[in-house]
Amino acid sequence: MRASAYFSWAFLLSPIWAAPVSELASEISARQNSFTDYAYVYFTGEGYSNGEQVYMAVSNNNDPNQWTALKNGQPYLTSNVGTKGIRDPSLIVAPDRSKFWIIATDLKVNGLPGGWSNTDMTTKGSKSIVVWESTNLRNWSGPRLAKVSPDNAGMTWAPDAIWDPARNAFMVYWTSNVVSTANGITAGWKILRCYTNDFVTFTKPEQYITGYGMDNTIIAGDNGQFYMISKNGPNELIQQNVAYNGLSGGWQKVSENIGQGSLPAGEGPLIFRDNKDRNKWHLWIDNYTKGSGYMPFETYNIAGGQWSKTQSYRLPANPRHGYVVPITAAERSALAS
Repeated sequence: MRASAYFSWAFLLSPIWAAPVSELASEISARQNSFTDYAYVYFTGEGYSNGEQVYMAVSNNNDPNQWTALKNGQPYLTSNVGTKGIRDPSLIVAPDRSKFWIIATDLKVNGLPGGWSNTDMTTKGSKSIVVWESTNLRNWSGPRLAKVSPDNAGMTWAPDAIWDPARNAFMVYWTSNVVSTANGITAGWKILRCYTNDFVTFTKPEQYITGYGMDNTIIAGDNGQFYMISKNGPNELIQQNVAYNGLSGGWQKVSENIGQGSLPAGEGPLIFRDNKDRNKWHLWIDNYTKGSGYMPFETYNIAGGQWSKTQSYRLPANPRHGYVVPITAAERSALAS
C-alpha cells in the first residue's frame, strides 16, 4: 500500500505530453480513424463476493451494443489494497496512447456490516483511489493506493480523469462528502479535483464544482466545448451540462430527466462517441433500482441533449458503473490475450 503525496505545480511545468494543443488534436483525430472496437471496464455489484473487482469486455465487430466479457466473465484485475474491493472503474488513456490507467473507488460494500446503511462509508471512507497502470493493456502494475482527497473528506467516490489541454495535465475529479470545513474546502457534498501527469504525484485537492450531483463524467466535444453527464436533477435521473470556456469555465444545463420513461432512476452514467459515425454518441445509465445494470441510450445531437433508448443491445452480465473507450485492433488483441 502506497499513498501518493500531493505535489507542487512545478512538476506540471514540463509535462510528459507537452505537445502543442493543435498538434495533439490532429494526432488524436488521425488515431480516431484507426479505432476498430471498444473496451469496457466495469464492476458487477456488491451482490457477489467478487463483484467489486475490475471486469473487462471488448466489443464485437466495432459494435458498441454487442460485447464479449474477458476471462470468461471473471475479474480481470483484483484489488488487495485498502478495502480490498473497487467500484466505478475508469480506463484513462494517455494522449499519445503510450500508457493506460485504471482508477477506481476504494470501497467494498459486500461484507460491510449494515451494507448501505453503514454511514461510515461516506464519513470515514477512503481518501484514496485504487490505481493500475499499463503500457500495452496486457500487463498491469498495481494495484496501489493514491491519496487524492483532503483529510476532511469522508469519501472518494467515482473517480474520473480527463486531459485538460489548458494545463497539459489530467484533471482528476471525484465525488466527496466533505465532513468539515478545512484545507480551503467547505463542508458538504462536492466534486473535488486535482491534477496529475502520471497518477503517482498529484496537486493539492481543491473544490471543483457544487450543485451538479454525483457520478460525474466529462467528455470533450468538437469545438472546444466539454459535456458533463451526472446523476442530478429531478427524479434521481441524469443531467447533461456543457462548458464552452474550458474545464474551469462555467457549466450550463443542457437537459435533465434523461432516461425518464425507460427507467425509474439512474446513476453511474458513462458516455462515449461512436467509432463509425462521428455524429453519434452513446450514453449508458445504470438502472440500479432494478438491479439490471446499464441501459444504453444514443443521440445524433449531443448539443441538444435529447437521448433515446437503444433498441437492440447485448451487454456483458451484470454491467455496472464503468467506462468505455475506443481501441485499435492491436489493443483489442492485447486485452483479449
